Amino acid sequence: MLKVKNLCKDFDGFQAVNNCNLEVNQGDIVGLIGPNGAGKTTTFNMIAGSLEPSSGSIMFQGKDITGLPSHKMFHRGIVRTFQIPHEFAKMTVLENLMVVPVQQPGENLLRAWFQGALVEAREAQVLQKAKETLTFLQLHKVARELAGNISGGQKKLLELGRVMMSEAKLVLLDEPS
Repeated sequence: MLKVKNLCKDFDGFQAVNNCNLEVNQGDIVGLIGPNGAGKTTTFNMIAGSLEPSSGSIMFQGKDITGLPSHKMFHRGIVRTFQIPHEFAKMTVLENLMVVPVQQPGENLLRAWFQGALVEAREAQVLQKAKETLTFLQLHKVARELAGNISGGQKKLLELGRVMMSEAKLVLLDEPS
């Protein structure tokens, strides 16, 4: 499913990652461990598309995805969390979940105007899944709270909830504690 071969990342002469090789098959749970500064987050950033490798290759489901930007990685099913959660602070916890799923026809102005029933049906599906996710993560009591107002632990759970809403094929959890 994922093959990383000879992955390297240099920052102005400093080698943050040097010849990283790993393979993750469907259904695997793999831990990437090492001391602070070992390059774990940098490796995640390269796999998820927020950093371009200096060299090496990243293959996902048999296709070379090396250097693709993060939005293209998301659409291929690669999703990550961050050490410090990145919530939409001015949106509610529920809204933070509802913006994640792709193929929401309400995001297209013409469909929103002329295919209201389709938009409404998809939004109902997304709302139901978001509510189930909130209940599973025990965040249902803060569903209507602004995400910027919830605790740090709740923000980590919210970030995990957004991953769950994405229907990812590969999830990279950066310091999920």
